[in-house]
Amino acid sequence: SLQGCATTMWWWAGRVARNVAVAVPASRGVHSKRKIRDMNFKRLRRAGVKPSDMRRKPQPKDFPAPENELPNGWIPPPESVPTDKPFAILRSKNGMLPVYIRYRKEMPFTKVRKVYGSADDFMTELGKITDAKPTQNKSGSITTVEVKGAHVTRVRRWLASLGF
Repeated sequence: SLQGCATTMWWWAGRVARNVAVAVPASRGVHSKRKIRDMNFKRLRRAGVKPSDMRRKPQPKDFPAPENELPNGWIPPPESVPTDKPFAILRSKNGMLPVYIRYRKEMPFTKVRKVYGSADDFMTELGKITDAKPTQNKSGSITTVEVKGAHVTRVRRWLASLGF
């Protein structure tokens, strides 16, 4: 909508400059990410929340880093894939576990791709690990599972401990 004041602007038509009135849209009140963060901080402070409670909590060390894990998160694949689980997770082309983080409206979601077999059993076990309810998206025989929160390191180490 073109609300707000009209302003003048030079407009070149051929070789003649003309002064034309142009409608300028009104400000929509869009804030930057930093401004939104500061506004949320002030809102939480007014509500009585301590700054120490606002910091990101460290992940529990229930799945320690394997001794052969590289700094980029790569864990070597096992000699054989486990057959005792009703689901299987296939690795990507470069040998990484297909666990990613995606952001939607500044909210992190952990995404696990290439889930084969019983996705329901995988979702129940993943829900126990992350303390959140996972959702699934199925296309063909491949299932993608998402869970709310940033749990990439924990899920990768858990899958490596299972033998995937």
